[in-house]
Amino acid sequence: MSKELKGFVACVTGGAQGLGACIVKQLAREGATVILADVLHDAGESLATELQEGGLSVIFKSLDVTSEEQWEHLVTDINNAFGRLDIVVNNAAIIVRKRLSELSIKEWNRALSVNLTGVFLSVKHCRPLLARSPSASIVNVSSTAGMIAHLDPSYTASKWAVRGFTKSASLELVGDGIRVNSVHPAMILTPLTEAGPPGHIEANRYAIPLGREATPQEITNVVYFLCSPKSSYMTGSEIVVDGGMTTAGVAHMRAQFQAQYHEKMAQEP
Repeated sequence: MSKELKGFVACVTGGAQGLGACIVKQLAREGATVILADVLHDAGESLATELQEGGLSVIFKSLDVTSEEQWEHLVTDINNAFGRLDIVVNNAAIIVRKRLSELSIKEWNRALSVNLTGVFLSVKHCRPLLARSPSASIVNVSSTAGMIAHLDPSYTASKWAVRGFTKSASLELVGDGIRVNSVHPAMILTPLTEAGPPGHIEANRYAIPLGREATPQEITNVVYFLCSPKSSYMTGSEIVVDGGMTTAGVAHMRAQFQAQYHEKMAQEP
């Protein structure tokens, strides 16, 4: 079977675990050489070694996405090793699960630094290499928190900003032949989700019409489409992959509440 991305070079931030790891595997299986960039050194090295032993071309690079110096070094390394870069997936992110009144300025700045500034630095420094590619694509992983309000203000603000930045960057980079799109998942079953507070997963399932979280592969399928030449006429787009959550709004939860209410009333004497 032919591999669609044979000869391509890709970089995935936050690629050591969860959704990022799934994206790394998918791109590599399709023939790309993948730079797995993450601050989690041990996990990144372990995954890269495992995939290399399986015959895939994956290279781990330690990267703090908030460091401009590290981005400069990474792009230089990619240029020296391959002379090209075709795909960038900005997936690295953190969540500070605190309400506005509890949130410190340090936590606020940290969330925006990783989730938003990291994307800015990626696009800024990867742009010259991407401009050499005949099929360059940047995919920024945002969230449903970039479409509607969540109760984590720093996360919500950063993901809305990624959505807006994606659109602005798409207009500027189109002249370089670089497409820029964003993906907006609802809850995904990853270590980041599992680390949430008690009841977090169950509450999200209640709000999602499909009644469950996404698997990493379900989101990866959409990310991969945007990375591939199949999406060649798409730029500045926002793709929501949320099991119907943002479409339903309060309607789905209201319907569930009404059904439970009527059932309760029918049981009362």
